[in-house]
Amino acid sequence: HTLLFQRSSKISKLFRLRSKMMKRIVIAITSGVIVSEIMWQLYKKHKRSRKKVINTSNFNCNGSVEQLCNNTEAKILEVMFFSQDSALCRPHLKCMQPCRKQNCPIRYLKKIIYYLDSAIHTLDICLYFFTFVELAEAVIRAKNRNVVVRIILEDSMTYTDRSRLMTFCKEGIKPVVKQLDVLVHHKFVIIDNNILITGSINWTKSAFFGNFENVLITNESAIVKPFIYEFERMLTMLTDTETNSKNSEYS
Repeated sequence: HTLLFQRSSKISKLFRLRSKMMKRIVIAITSGVIVSEIMWQLYKKHKRSRKKVINTSNFNCNGSVEQLCNNTEAKILEVMFFSQDSALCRPHLKCMQPCRKQNCPIRYLKKIIYYLDSAIHTLDICLYFFTFVELAEAVIRAKNRNVVVRIILEDSMTYTDRSRLMTFCKEGIKPVVKQLDVLVHHKFVIIDNNILITGSINWTKSAFFGNFENVLITNESAIVKPFIYEFERMLTMLTDTETNSKNSEYS
């Protein structure tokens, strides 16, 4: 009897241990399934919301930029650098054919023009100096497509022989010229409140073909929105200043 009792006790312990192990296995499997499902749902959510980051420095200029601008799922991020070597490419400006150099200013210029040509609704420009004919022509094309074009320029640089001010006025685009004692030294362009072009560069041939300059192009909302706010703030301030100045003259 004692032997049977001992055996039954051992069997009972084994069953209890087995039962505990089975419970642990079930809990582990259930937890694994739940965690896997959570991870899968998070992955799908991330995949849906993820925007593909594209550096357009590897794009050619045969329509790739237009396709990129029309692709709202693509995040645009590009940095351009100009240097004294850019002057070597200036003779190619007439044919607008970029050379094999990765940082060819003609290639950069064509990309910027493509971005301007992609404008559908609005084109906001705030520049210190604007003399580049090819870029001015892209702005005029935008106006002819019924894009709302608004331009802020530094007044001390608008009455030079090469300034595009009179060209814009003839085409029905009236730039706002600052009436302040400080310089408008900004260099940025906003396309459709979505794409920002900014940097150190003035829109002049000497800047594109000879200076050390930089350009950043992006549609990152956190970067674009402050520039939208700054443009609207400046436009309101300069418009109010111009109105007050005219009222003072009449009075």
